[in-house]
Amino acid sequence: MRCPVCGQELPLAETVLGALSERFAPCRACRPSLLDPRRPPDHVPMPCTCGRRSLDGVMAAVHSILVDEGELRPDAPLAAVGTPLLSPLAPLRRPPHLPKRSLVLQTPHATPGSARRLLDEVPELKGVVADRRLVPGENGRTHDLLAGCDVYPTVRITPAGPLVLYRQASSCHIEAPGPVDPKVAATDRAIGRVYPDVFVDACAGVGTLGLVAGLRLVPMVVLNDRWGPAAWFAGLNLEVNRASLSIERVEHFRSFGELRDRPVRDEPEVVAAAHGGQEVLVSHGTLWAIPPLLPPGLRLAALDPFNKEPTRLARIMAKWQNCAGGEVFIP
Repeated sequence: MRCPVCGQELPLAETVLGALSERFAPCRACRPSLLDPRRPPDHVPMPCTCGRRSLDGVMAAVHSILVDEGELRPDAPLAAVGTPLLSPLAPLRRPPHLPKRSLVLQTPHATPGSARRLLDEVPELKGVVADRRLVPGENGRTHDLLAGCDVYPTVRITPAGPLVLYRQASSCHIEAPGPVDPKVAATDRAIGRVYPDVFVDACAGVGTLGLVAGLRLVPMVVLNDRWGPAAWFAGLNLEVNRASLSIERVEHFRSFGELRDRPVRDEPEVVAAAHGGQEVLVSHGTLWAIPPLLPPGLRLAALDPFNKEPTRLARIMAKWQNCAGGEVFIP
């Protein structure tokens, strides 16, 4: 199971979770560098002798280089640098101290040249992404990976146990995890109320809500997304979390490159499938073409589109029930 960007082996969920408590922990010699994000940094904190540095210290180092490259004003506040994405991105109880290659930076300021310099001179950085001020997947657009690798795992806490979900920062939208996720909680309640034979995560992204159903051992789960990169990572995340699911093997029918090159399609195509004590399908296509893939049984569908205008949501829910039946909810 290798990263589609850099080719390195991706750790399974149990490995990520097992190392999480120490991943961003300071050593006894580490000192916090609490800089005011509303002001430009007045110095660049150096890494500790253990090789780790506070997140503020890392961002101050990035600020200094972008200023030196002429891509950021010297009086720009620290917060203007961009969005830091820890790898793994998880709920933390204290400010993180970063080891090498543990941060993906999404910034509107970098160029390919400055991004390469950032990777060379800021050892905590794993990848640099040009922030195009968009939601990846909407209208077929993405951010741009400038240097390094921008694939990172997110840890989601669910009532049935933790999940580890990989995604690519440039092609998949960010979901910042918290101790409690309202969408996850709503999905878990709906499953406990309906006890479905079939669960459909119709706008799955990288698979969060569908994998919640997987943890609850729903016999048949379908993850679907019209955006190819998200559907590919949903299939990968089946493999990553296999030990927590009642599945024995996962088949992958399309490569990341194939789904990246043809990212939007209407007629659904199964791009991954898991078999064992439960069956899981990952499809790439419009949600309206999913019903023929579904077996008989009590169905529960989660519809979580980007645009949640109430009239539009009501229309989508009614249309889904007409073509697929069963219960439907908006998480």
